[in-house]
Formats: sequence, structure tokens, C-alpha cells
Amino acid sequence: MGDRQAIWQWFNTIDKDRNGTLDVMELQKALALGGLNFSLKTVQAMMRLHDKDGGGTIEFPEFEKLHLWLTGINNAFKQHDADRGGSLDKAETQKAVVTAGYRLDPPSFEALFRSFDPDRSNSLCLAEFVAMSTFLQGAARTFHAFDAQRTGRISLDFSQFVYAASNVM
Repeated sequence: MGDRQAIWQWFNTIDKDRNGTLDVMELQKALALGGLNFSLKTVQAMMRLHDKDGGGTIEFPEFEKLHLWLTGINNAFKQHDADRGGSLDKAETQKAVVTAGYRLDPPSFEALFRSFDPDRSNSLCLAEFVAMSTFLQGAARTFHAFDAQRTGRISLDFSQFVYAASNVM
């Protein structure tokens, strides 16, 4: 119960306009207060994942679920950071991706890793790992929306592809 109270206080601290919801700018500031600095695009993707009513803002229950999700991502990061160096190398990242249930062939994993390693350090810090996890979850949701029979394969026309691509990040 203490954690929930702390999350509630954090929510109220960042809800500057006191409307009971957080918009993307307020959420970005909240994450920065927690030491996670993300681009607006990444924060918008996180918001889409957790904004269950699609209103473009998140209320406290959604914020609480986002907090739990981020805690899970943080725990996965720590679990796979074998040398405790504060970053995941490519092999550690691949293990984390597999543990999370994503099956990617080597070229797809390489492309994914490169996309979230902008400084080409061959490692991901926590913020980069969270951004990658956000992308993967959004991609999985979008893919599953088109894979009604759960075959692992989809067929899209160009309009559907544009829709799907624009909803991932």
C-alpha cells in the first residue's frame, strides 16, 4: 500500500493543472524526474501503450500500470546486466529480448539493436532499453491486431502497412 501512496503522490506532483490526468509533456517530465529522459516520440509511444481509453492522456490507474511496467523493464534490465556495468551489451540485450518472449531472426535483432543504440556503443543504457521495449510492445500489439488467427504471419495492403507503421512509434 505504501508504494501505491508514493505513486499517487508522484502523480499529483506532476499533474500541474490538477485535472486528474497526465498529458505527454507532464509524463515526459515525470519520467525525467525518475532519471529516465526520453524523446517526446518515445513518451507518446509509452502513452499509447497505457492509455486504455485512447483519450491522449493517462489517469492514475493507467499511470500506476505504467509504473509497474517500467519497474518490470528495470528489473529485466538488471537481471540481464551480468557484469553490473549499467548497460546491456548486444548478447545481454538479445537474451533479454528472448526472455521477454520475442523471437527475432538475427538480421531483425541486429536492425532493432542498431535502432536503439544511437551512439554505436554496442550497448544499451536503461533509457535505450526502455525505448526498445516500448517499441517491441507496440510492434507486437500492432502485429497481433492484424494476426487474428495467431499464425505469426500477416498480409497487409499499403494503407494497412502505413497505419501499422505509424502506430508503432
